[in-house]
Amino acid sequence: MVKVPKKDYAYRSTWKHKFSRARNLAQRGGLTKKEMLKKYGRFPRKKEWWGEDGSYEKWKEKWVAENPK
Repeated sequence: MVKVPKKDYAYRSTWKHKFSRARNLAQRGGLTKKEMLKKYGRFPRKKEWWGEDGSYEKWKEKWVAENPK
């Protein structure tokens, strides 16, 4: 029998992971995956930004100021 190590979810509390999750949500315009697929029928393309700030750079600047490392 092979022992499977217990999963470690400590990375979820890291700043980098929180930033990534917040970026994904903002890119979709604050919509959940189900809401987004219902409204648009697809995921945003790589450089596409559906968020309120208008661009990734503006959003990143604001988010990092509110959530310093």
